[in-house]
Amino acid sequence: MITPVMPMAALAEGDAQVVRVNGQAILICCVEGQYYAVAAECSHARQSLATGRLRGFEIVCPLHGARFDVRTGACTAAPAQRPIQRFPVLLEAGKVCIDI
Repeated sequence: MITPVMPMAALAEGDAQVVRVNGQAILICCVEGQYYAVAAECSHARQSLATGRLRGFEIVCPLHGARFDVRTGACTAAPAQRPIQRFPVLLEAGKVCIDI
């Protein structure tokens, strides 16, 4: 299901924001003019990524420093070993929409 989650203008370059869709927390990121959506919870310790730092294409977990690529959800640094879920993003009429 395609769901609009925020206006494109609400997210500046290099920023990330958590939205809730059907009770699920999803992190929306803007990197190099592209928008990405991943689960907003670390796969290692279930820590929220809402306050994590976005460094390029990686979101860094604020608890133990695990890193995830927001383009794919892949884990790129320990202690996490599993990826986080990624959601397809569509841009329609100035809105960021995700397929969930």
